[in-house]
Parts: sequence; structure tokens; C-alpha cells
Amino acid sequence: MHYRYPQAASALQKAYPFVCLFMPSVWSRRPVIIPSVGYKIPFVSNKGFTLVELIITLTIAGILTGLAAPSMFGFVASNRLASQINELIADTNLARSEAIKRVTDTGICATAVNGTACAAGGNWANGWLVYYVDPVTAASVTIKTHESLSGKNTLTAPSDALIFNKSGFLKTVTGNFTLCDSKLHKSRLLDVRVTGRPALTEGTC
Repeated sequence: MHYRYPQAASALQKAYPFVCLFMPSVWSRRPVIIPSVGYKIPFVSNKGFTLVELIITLTIAGILTGLAAPSMFGFVASNRLASQINELIADTNLARSEAIKRVTDTGICATAVNGTACAAGGNWANGWLVYYVDPVTAASVTIKTHESLSGKNTLTAPSDALIFNKSGFLKTVTGNFTLCDSKLHKSRLLDVRVTGRPALTEGTC
């Protein structure tokens, strides 16, 4: 394509020496900016799940859930058993340390269901509390209470209470606690020695 006016073409050549003015421009039919979505093939397909595919997926999910559920229940029960015995050990150590700190008798005893006082012949699974004996009034003062055990676990001991003297030694018989999960068939055995220090072992029930 030639310019009809040579003078104008010559002036443009001087102003833009790197641009070829006599070469025709070739343009593509495609636009300069190509849209992200094609004209005929959209990103979102109109296809969906067939009934057979949905049934197969649900069947596989049900099988995997059935295999994983027992392991999950066992994991939760085992963690609950360990947590409960650790709380009992912590409260036993608390009673012993308070006896030494306050220079008076302290104890940990079974209560009624979520009770706030020691219960004669009480069930340890219903909860327990830590207390100390006031040297002046000789009254029992509650330090801490523990709620009933969850998960239907049982906790048995030979006596209703463990009492520590001001030196941290047991005044009562040696405390042997047995925490049992009948569904898991596992137990934790806590033996509080005469010195007041607990020892933990595992067993079955």
C-alpha cells in the first residue's frame, strides 16, 4: 500500500525511521485479547453424577466409616481412661502437698454424685474431693472437688478416704485404686504407698 502523497510519506519516514510505511499490515481475525472462556467449551461442564456412580461412592464411604468407627471409639475410650487416672493422681499429690504445706492432716475421699462432702461407703466413680483439717476448729475444709466419671467407668478402692499427715505420709491403709473400662477391657491400677507416693500400672478387667 503506497501513499498517494509522496511528501507526506517522506515526512513520516523521517519522523519514524524504524517503521516500514510501505509494508501492508497483516491482521489476524482473532481478537488481540483472547477471553478466558471459550466460545463453544465452557469451563463448567453440564455433566453430573449418574445414579450408579452415586451408589458406588456411598457404598465405599459406608465401608470406610464402618472400618474406622471401632478404632475411633477405642481411641477415645483409651484417652478417657488415661485422663481420669491422671486426674486422680494429680488430686492425690495435691492432698499430700497440702498436708506438708499446711502442717495438718489432709485427705481425699469419695462423695455422693457430684457431692460437696465425703460420703460413708461412697462410690469413688461418683466423684471425690480434697480437703484439709483446720488446726483451730478441727473442721474439714474443701480444697477441690471432682465430678463423676464419664463413660460409665468404675473406680474402686479399699476405703472411703486416704488421709495424709503433716509429713505427707499415709495415716490410713495403703490406697489401691482400680479404674476400669468394661467395654475396653482395660484398667489402670493406682497404688498409693505408705510414703504417700503413687505408683501406676496397667491391667485388664
